[in-house]
Amino acid sequence: MPCTQLPVILDDHTSPDFYAGRKFGDVEQALLWSLLHEDPACPSRVLLDKAAQKDIVIAVSLRHINHWRVQWGLNRHKGRPRQVDGYEPVARGAEVVQVTPRLSFLGVHVFARWLEQQDIFTPVVAHLTQVVQDHKQTHPDDDCALLHHGESTLLQRFQALFFAPLLGIERLSEFDSREHALATLIGRSYQSSTLSQFLGQLERVDAARALMPVLLQTHTAPIIYVDGHMMAYWSRRSMHKGKITMLGRIMAGSQAVIAHDAAGRAVFVEYYPPDIHLSRLIVAYCQKVAEATGSMVFVIDRAANAVALASAFDEQGMGLLCMLDDNEHQGLQSFEATEVEQLADGTTVYSGPWKECRKEDPRHFVIVQPAEGKVLVYWATAKVAEALEASEWPRVYRERNDIQELSFKGMIDHGGLDINYGRKILIGPDRHHQRQEEERARSLESARQRADKKAEMVEAQQSKVAESAAQGHGKRLEQRRARLAILAQELQDAKATQATRAAQASSLGPAGQRADRDFRKQTIMTIRTLLLENMLRAFMAVLLATLQTKVSLQQVLSLFFERSGSRLETPSRIVYRIDTEGLSSTNRRLLSEIVVGLCAMGLQEKGKPLYLCLKARPP
Repeated sequence: MPCTQLPVILDDHTSPDFYAGRKFGDVEQALLWSLLHEDPACPSRVLLDKAAQKDIVIAVSLRHINHWRVQWGLNRHKGRPRQVDGYEPVARGAEVVQVTPRLSFLGVHVFARWLEQQDIFTPVVAHLTQVVQDHKQTHPDDDCALLHHGESTLLQRFQALFFAPLLGIERLSEFDSREHALATLIGRSYQSSTLSQFLGQLERVDAARALMPVLLQTHTAPIIYVDGHMMAYWSRRSMHKGKITMLGRIMAGSQAVIAHDAAGRAVFVEYYPPDIHLSRLIVAYCQKVAEATGSMVFVIDRAANAVALASAFDEQGMGLLCMLDDNEHQGLQSFEATEVEQLADGTTVYSGPWKECRKEDPRHFVIVQPAEGKVLVYWATAKVAEALEASEWPRVYRERNDIQELSFKGMIDHGGLDINYGRKILIGPDRHHQRQEEERARSLESARQRADKKAEMVEAQQSKVAESAAQGHGKRLEQRRARLAILAQELQDAKATQATRAAQASSLGPAGQRADRDFRKQTIMTIRTLLLENMLRAFMAVLLATLQTKVSLQQVLSLFFERSGSRLETPSRIVYRIDTEGLSSTNRRLLSEIVVGLCAMGLQEKGKPLYLCLKARPP
């Protein structure tokens, strides 16, 4: 195919043409060319040894090498080589060609070059520089290494954290034990101690607040999707706990509430303890998102589903679209339904209010009745009803699955979303104890009111018995006495229940303390992950526009990002050659299409056009 047979032609008249042969490839030719220009008198056997030191195995004979040297005009003269004072090579190797024969994670390097063209990291460095300056002014006596970093250092260290998931590094400790490509990717390598210190100092200056606006650079969509992602945290300390749904256990952890726009871009994130239900904090959270994005319409899953919540959104002038739980309606018979649309698959869309008047319920409803299956009911506040047609509600709500649910799974796989960062904790009152106290106090109050009511009923029945006895009733007196005995027993039971509730309330003892995680480091790294996911989505959108075959992000990550190869730089272009060892013919064909699409994107590096090709199959 054309992409695999791409010749690397130097525009410099002093350089030869390099072609990818079966035994003597273009990279090997360019490497020898570079070495010969550094030392034209080098014997061919020594030349092969130098190539081997660069991890390049040239599987040709010395006679073949000598033949190429004659073609290039760089063959040795007869006799022992000698050094002549003032001798200079024909040309410096860097002026002619630079060769990187072994380049791991080649696709990540290409992705990094695309990010440079988009100028993604300039706003990041600007925000970090500003927050450092603010910290210096508010804390003039504070001192740490971050306060003295230049822009280049801030850029390189943030890039090391940014690209780490794509290099297979989830935890910072893996920088010390796993092979990675930082040295060729950003110009230098790092160890975990340096990056851990850098992350800790970012936490110190509250960098999360400064980095949050970076997520909003390309936000334009009017609708915001909100969902929570809970993550477990193992600790022997007494900590607040919640239902970590991924593990099906009640344990400590964290709850990230993440907002995406309708284009799938993450725009906001905030962390909360896992014991606080989403419905208790969602209104305040959406107000922050509305202030940051300007969007006032929100789509949330049925975890936030209540009349009070709809009223709260109406009061704040925000719109909320959600789904009604199945146990809250009886299908079409619960609504005064009016047909809105009939779909091609037989699904009918209705809208209408409750059949029974509920003045306290401000929600609007859309009912979807498929040809087969259960009825689905969507509800929204007045702002959503004004902004969206009723027939659009089901589609807008269904898009939440791709935008958030599947996005979370992807970020766990290749973005490090499910990794805990930071072990600092904050000690505070035991909210579990407080909730138990409140619950038992309510239960005790209900038991007391029930006992008081039973006592009043007994007293009233005693009056009726006394009245019947005074008037000489017979059968009625027996009936009233029997009723009095029943009420007396109920009063006794109610007092026993009250005593039990009082004992339970007093058995709790004094309130203790529990710990919450300090989420500052976690927030910084989650913003890193969200920014990475946004950039991958944007990169895929550009790539897919050049392809005829649709590919997924996972295919691009596995077939392109994780593969190794080589890099060849000439005065006029830069060529990346991708190793295809181990690929099946189907995957090789798919990778070839991806490479053709990447070449059509017009990528550049150092102002030179960037080309990609596949390494030819061995003979």
